[in-house]
Formats: sequence, C-alpha cells, structure tokens
Amino acid sequence: MTKRVFLPTVMAHSVFLALCFSALVKAHEHHDELGEENESLPVDSILWLHMSLQAAVWGVLFPVGMVLGLSRSRWHVPLQSVGLALTLAGYFLGHAHKGRQFLEGVHGTFAKIIFIPIIAQLVLGIYLKLHIHENTLRPWAVRLHGVVGKLYPVIGWTQMLFGAITFRGYCRGGHLGQCLAHYIMGSGFIAYGTIMAIMFLIGEAWIRRSGKSPEWWDSWVIMLWVSATVLKDDSEANHLL
Repeated sequence: MTKRVFLPTVMAHSVFLALCFSALVKAHEHHDELGEENESLPVDSILWLHMSLQAAVWGVLFPVGMVLGLSRSRWHVPLQSVGLALTLAGYFLGHAHKGRQFLEGVHGTFAKIIFIPIIAQLVLGIYLKLHIHENTLRPWAVRLHGVVGKLYPVIGWTQMLFGAITFRGYCRGGHLGQCLAHYIMGSGFIAYGTIMAIMFLIGEAWIRRSGKSPEWWDSWVIMLWVSATVLKDDSEANHLL
C-alpha cells in the first residue's frame, strides 16, 4: 500500500528549492585588485555572522543529521531541513557584508558548486517523500540520497577550509603546494577521528545493518588516510623542486 504523502514537508522543500535557484543568480561584487587600504577596513558583524552560521550548520548540524539518517531517526528530516534553510540564509549574509572585501577565489566558486549536491538532495528528498516507483526507481534513489548525504561533512569541511584561506589570504603567490600539504595532512587526522567517533558512539545501528565489522571500516579509513599522507608528501616534494 502506498504510504501517505507528507505534503507540508514536500511543500517546504519545494519552496526551499526555488530559493536555492534564486540564490544562484545573485551576484556578489569581488575585486581583482585590492589596495592596502582594504586591509585596514574592519570585518563587519554580518560577515562574522555568516562565518559562524555556516560553520555551525556544516560543521555540526549536517554531520549530526547525517548520523541520524544512518540510524533512521525521525529527527533526520527536520534537522536537515533546518540546516538547509540556515545554509541559504548564510549564503545571502555572505553576499551582504560591507567593509573589507576579498579577492575572487576558490571559496566563492565552491559556494556555487555546493548548490549542486544541495539541490540534488532536495529533489531526492521530495521524490522519496512521494513514495512512488517503490520497486523500480525508489531503491536507487534511496542509495543516491545516502551517498550525497554522506558527502555533506566532506563538502562542509572543504568549504570551511576555503573560507579560512580566503579570509586570511593564504595560498597565494606560490604557496599553493605548502597549503595543500598541510591542509591534506591535518584534514586526514581530523577526518579519521571524526569518522571513528561517529561510527563507534552513534552509528552502531548502521554498522550492524552494513554487515561489516568495525575493524573493516577502520581499515578503510586508515587506507584513505595513508593515501592522503602520500599526496601530502608528493605535494611537498614538488614544492621543493
């Protein structure tokens, strides 16, 4: 029997989807060349609010929501919906600040790319709420929804690093190799600890459903971490050459 469609949730996601598309066409003024006087300008409260809000959403809210999804908690959808709304609010705040300006860089470009998984997740969420094509397309949509959701912490962490790089003016003038080396290595440490904490403290139900032992997942994380270390060493060697 077809499950009941939750129209309020579907309508809320549809409205947010429309707002996401409108955000993509909003322009933000950046300058190719900024004088020394720009460095003396203060960072206004709007920009601080943008950074704090996005860090809280992508660093805390979305990862917690992802874990709730793995454990099939009823709080998964409400929490992720709040996170999406706050993401859009933070995006507009990032384009409304005054005072100090920043050179066009990877942070601004990646902010636009992030809307691709956001919109994909929204479309998949709405589709899954409709409970149609139960035996054909829906199983594939469930898998894709899970894959995109698991990418959220990685996407969020990457964008936060890009934001810190833009804010402090790092990685320019031939320093890209050193930046890659240290950020890849540091991110590997943080990712390893975070993934292990999620799996062992909160994700027990998901581990049981996967049919794999905790050691199996631990081995995969270690392998990926070592791969990141190799990339870091190669980057440092190329920089020295």
